[in-house]
Amino acid sequence: MTNIKINGKNRTIELTNKKFADAASCFGSDEYKELQEARRDYPTFRVVTKFARAKASDHNKGLTYAYMERYIMAHDDENGSIMAEYKTLRGTSDEAVELGTGSASYNDVKKWFDSAFPAFAEFQKKREAILLKVAANKKSA
Repeated sequence: MTNIKINGKNRTIELTNKKFADAASCFGSDEYKELQEARRDYPTFRVVTKFARAKASDHNKGLTYAYMERYIMAHDDENGSIMAEYKTLRGTSDEAVELGTGSASYNDVKKWFDSAFPAFAEFQKKREAILLKVAANKKSA
């Protein structure tokens, strides 16, 4: 994989790797010399960074707090203890409201939800694997 791309349309020298860009900022490094060579070849072009973003996993897509609440109501025990834990995490239990505490982060609530309902988490993983397989087949076609 190359660390520098020349974009003639935008008249830019694009640094496509963060580690390379960081190393290129150190005077005298091999990366610095490589960047300077590109700048000599294209003196009117601007140097820009274009790092590929990590692809966000959409396996949580649709897993809103409202969905979690509906799921918990449908799968709660007879004492309502799972919903009580959820409300404590969300800061909506009587005790949490009285103390004025806020909600735990979405990621923390999601981790708790996955541990409380491992079958749901397994289903999500299975669905994600199917979608990854479809994406791989699409790329090879």
